[in-house]
Amino acid sequence: MNKKQKIGIFGGNGFIGSWLVNLLKKDFSISTFDIQKKFSDYNPKRAATILKFRKKLLAGAKQYKGDVQDLKQVREYLEKENPDIIVCLSSIPLENFERTLQLPTEIVGISNILYANEARKARVVYMSSLFAIGHFDHAVTEMTHLAPVTNYGIGKATGEHLVRAFGNNNYGIIRTTSVYGPGDINNRVPQIILEKAITNSGNFWINKASLLDFIYVKDLIEGIKKVIFHERAETFNISGGKALTLVDFINTIESLTGKKLDYEIRHLDDRTRRGTLVNDKARLILNWQPKYNLKTGIEDTLDTYKKSILI
Repeated sequence: MNKKQKIGIFGGNGFIGSWLVNLLKKDFSISTFDIQKKFSDYNPKRAATILKFRKKLLAGAKQYKGDVQDLKQVREYLEKENPDIIVCLSSIPLENFERTLQLPTEIVGISNILYANEARKARVVYMSSLFAIGHFDHAVTEMTHLAPVTNYGIGKATGEHLVRAFGNNNYGIIRTTSVYGPGDINNRVPQIILEKAITNSGNFWINKASLLDFIYVKDLIEGIKKVIFHERAETFNISGGKALTLVDFINTIESLTGKKLDYEIRHLDDRTRRGTLVNDKARLILNWQPKYNLKTGIEDTLDTYKKSILI
C-alpha cells in the first residue's frame, strides 16, 4: 500500500487553513504549524464558538504550535514531519495591523520556511494577496507589476520575490482577495456584515468607493488544492473574477434573509483601490473555476452558521 503524501501547512489552524485541512485530510497526511493566536479584537465568547467549529475541520491533522519567525522551530517541525509539500498561509491578514509585527511575520516567516526547506526541496505553495499589487482601478492579471502601498501588501510582494528566488523552481504562488465564509474571526468586512445579519445586531457603515472581488472560502481551497498539485512554478489568481460593491454584498444578504440591514454609506478614498482579479489563467491551466456565485456562497455561509456555529 502506498504511503499518503505528506502536506505541511503553516498557518493551518486559521480560517482558510482549517477549511483546507478538512478538504485534504481524507487523502493525504496533514500537519499544521500555527501560532494559534487571535490577532483581532473579535468578541472572545463568539471566537470560542467559531474555534470549536474549526476544531472539527482540523480533526485528524497533526497540529504543532509554533512561531514561523523562529527558524529553530520551523526547522524542527519540517525535520520531524518531512512533508512532500509545504503550504504557507501564515499571515496577519489585517491591513492596518502594527507594522513591527506584520512585516516580520510576512517576510521573516517565508524566509525561514524557504531556508529550512533548502536541502529538502519540497514544493512550496505561497499564499499572496491582491494587496501585493497596490492601487488599480479595473482588472489585473498575474502579469501586473507589483507596487504595494500597505505593510500587508509589501510583506506579500516581498514573499513572492523570495519564493521565486529561493523556491527551487518548485513552487506555486496564489493571489486572492476578499475571501468570506463561515469560521472567520479576523474582522474582515464581509464577515462583519454577515454577522450583523445573523445576529440582528446594531448598525454599521460601509465605504461606497470600495470594489471587492469576493470569493467563497470553499472555492478558494479548491483552487489551492489545484495549485498544490500543479507541477510547474507559476503564479495564479484564485478569485471570484468580478469586482462588486459592498452594497451588492448587502443586497444579496437582504434578498436571502428577507431582512433589511441598518447601515450608512460613506464616501472614502483612504484604502487601496482595487477591482477585478482576473482568474482566466487558473480556469485554463488548472481547470478550476468558482462553483459558488455571491448568492450561493452567502446562502451556504448563512446555512452553516445556522446549523453548525450558532453565534
